[in-house]
Amino acid sequence: MLLVYGLKEEKLALLKELSEKYGFSLKSVKDEDTFYTVANLAGLEGADKRKFLKEDYPKDMEFLLFCQIDRQDLYGFLQDLDQAGYQFPHKAVMTETNQSWPFSYLLSHIAEEHTLMQAYQRLGKKVKASSHLKDPEIEQIIKKAKSLSSLGEDLTVNHVLALEKELDQALANLEN
Repeated sequence: MLLVYGLKEEKLALLKELSEKYGFSLKSVKDEDTFYTVANLAGLEGADKRKFLKEDYPKDMEFLLFCQIDRQDLYGFLQDLDQAGYQFPHKAVMTETNQSWPFSYLLSHIAEEHTLMQAYQRLGKKVKASSHLKDPEIEQIIKKAKSLSSLGEDLTVNHVLALEKELDQALANLEN
């Protein structure tokens, strides 16, 4: 099953067509459905049917959640989407952990994770571009940037943004 959220008709029609091609069902999740758990929305047996508090999440977000879909079908589906010219930066696979989450919490979590990854990639590009500089301050910041991954799940977008700001300031100081 493919759970989709926030899609316009054109994209929804393409996803329905591809879902049929790969033999899985598609379900649109509406705002009023986001109170329910992922497992409930996916129709899993024994899923918690209660309503939960609604998390704050981006309302203009397009999101795809792949539920119990074969890996090969998933990759084929995503490749077909890409060939049709569609990318969905907010997507996930249902896991043992996230299936018990309210859908709104999952949306919020995925949005935060996406923001973190964008910031982390941006910092990585700046670190790479600065790595040839032989400045002790910049070398220290690069060392800190390379150690960010050791924070694991404790890593937040604030860690990355603070280090990016520190690097930007050090580079500005070097130019002056």
